[in-house]
Amino acid sequence: MSEALLQVRNLKKHFPIRKGVMRRIAGQVRAVDGVSFEVGAGETFGLVGESGCGKSTAGRSILRLIEPTAGQILFGGKDIRKLRKGQMRLMRREMQIVFQDPYASLNPRYTVRQILEEPMIIHSLFGSPTERQKRVAELLETVGLSASRMDRYPHEFSGGQRQRIGIARALAVDPKLIIADEPVSALDVSVQSQVLNLLDDLQKQLNLSYVFIAHDLSVVKHISDRIGVMYLGQIVELGESDQLYENPLHPYTQALLSAVPVPDPEVRRERIILQGDLPSPANPPKGCYFHPRCKDCMEVCRTQAPEWKEVKPGRFVGCHLYD
Repeated sequence: MSEALLQVRNLKKHFPIRKGVMRRIAGQVRAVDGVSFEVGAGETFGLVGESGCGKSTAGRSILRLIEPTAGQILFGGKDIRKLRKGQMRLMRREMQIVFQDPYASLNPRYTVRQILEEPMIIHSLFGSPTERQKRVAELLETVGLSASRMDRYPHEFSGGQRQRIGIARALAVDPKLIIADEPVSALDVSVQSQVLNLLDDLQKQLNLSYVFIAHDLSVVKHISDRIGVMYLGQIVELGESDQLYENPLHPYTQALLSAVPVPDPEVRRERIILQGDLPSPANPPKGCYFHPRCKDCMEVCRTQAPEWKEVKPGRFVGCHLYD
């Protein structure tokens, strides 16, 4: 991996549970519970897991759209958790986000021109209206839309086109890192591939780094260099994309991959059915969080949390099977 642009170390985000008339704290929801990974310059790091595992919360915590409870977030060597409000505002030029829902993430009262000019105005870029208009036209052409449509409103575009506008908005300030929070999950399958190819092309042109959050394993494989698999607020396995798909180590990863459809009707894959429901992050199980649903559960799994270890070069897993 190239030199790390982003380093996330033991990131935690716990939400308080308040009860009673006095709204006293009665517990905590451990949405993100000790996540660590790195992203190199020009690399795509995929973060995958089932709904409710904490992927989106981790992404927003990295950008401090929500404040982390604990942990360290280093971007270009700077700990962004220690930055004051003004400093963080400047840092956000380097770190942008593409949201999941292209229908909700664009202001319906703004034209596309106003949507794309807003981050330029906030960060004092392209001082004159003429310069900003020229930049808006460039951004629209970059994401495959006609500059002649810049004075239209979001409702006049399709879902895929709106997501392209969201990508253009993220590019408006020339960031180094983009958090892509399930950017294609709300789109038709035929449109998903177009947006993924656009992200891939932009990465090559602009040397962008991505944290690509998704629950669709086939989508993550297509775009990611390395992948972290999340379960109940923790990363349980991490490795290069091809290696992880060819030889999943953690029982949870094995179960996820067994559910991915195979295009060849002659190939029969044994499906691993997980037992029970996803435990509540407000009351996670003792020991290994995955043990109540694990087909390989041992006695030690019920009492001791597994150690996070490198079992092969670049392959990390948290599982007692590899002690």
